[in-house]
Amino acid sequence: MPIQEQGIVFLDVKKKWKHEALHFTPWLAKNVHKLGEAIGVELECDQTEAQVGPFACDILATDTDSGAEVAIENQLELSDHGHLGQLLTYASGLGARIAVWVTPAFCYEHAQALHSLNQWTHDSVRFYAVRVTLRKAGNAPPEPCLEPVVTPSHWNKTLTQQKGELSPLKQRYHHFFQRLVAELNGAGFAEKASNHYDNSGRFFPSLLDPGLGYAATLEENRYAWVGLHIQTNDKKLTKQVFDKLEHDQEEIEASIDLRSGDEWCWHRTPFTFSSINIRRAGTIHDPRENLMETEAWMRDMLPKLKEVFEPRLETILKDLQGTGGG
Repeated sequence: MPIQEQGIVFLDVKKKWKHEALHFTPWLAKNVHKLGEAIGVELECDQTEAQVGPFACDILATDTDSGAEVAIENQLELSDHGHLGQLLTYASGLGARIAVWVTPAFCYEHAQALHSLNQWTHDSVRFYAVRVTLRKAGNAPPEPCLEPVVTPSHWNKTLTQQKGELSPLKQRYHHFFQRLVAELNGAGFAEKASNHYDNSGRFFPSLLDPGLGYAATLEENRYAWVGLHIQTNDKKLTKQVFDKLEHDQEEIEASIDLRSGDEWCWHRTPFTFSSINIRRAGTIHDPRENLMETEAWMRDMLPKLKEVFEPRLETILKDLQGTGGG
């Protein structure tokens, strides 16, 4: 349910940005000056998906006053350890003197971590936490709002989720995927699955390459997904792998029997990753019976995808890496 405060209705940010990389990051890059206004820094966007080894920083910007590089990490869920680690990795790898983390909600411990970093580091290194919300007043269209939570000189604890408090949505995702991961262990998948698309998915890496793997995702408002995620440490190689698989698209799709309502989705994105998915209707807010059905569907489809893709990936990688990617 939307939250209301003094005539202002706070809407789910995913009503405006359904996908972090495809929708929120481009919007934030285009409106980076608004982020700058929120933290008191003149910002100019340099690029999105800035390469840091095999990884990519969401947005690399510049403080136009000082010329300092600014690493920006954004997400559409409650703050988590993964994004904190990513922010520090990207800031360090890019030589950024300013690091900004943008998310709809910060748990106490993550806000505290940035506050402590500001206390421990040199004055020329600055960390910011910024809350993004979607607000609607009366009949006016919803408007995004960016508010500083942590700055070098201040920590607004009223905008921080209280210590020890767990998001009900995060708990719901945890319980759903905990069962799925446990079941898939016996089917040859990694015992430890990493978070994928914040809390809404889990990623099982392939032994062929840590950037290749099988993912299950359950959205808040529309689809359940299973698929192959392709993100090697070489963007060119990533696209080549996708292209070679796409060449056999008809054969690949014919090798897996889909259930009623399932559909294939092939995404060759302009970013550092591409993906091949099967999706169906389903959300994390579905009744328990529907969630169990979605879990069973994921448990059934993921091994089939692995069986189809793994031998093809092994052959493709040997061919491409053996010929220098040519």
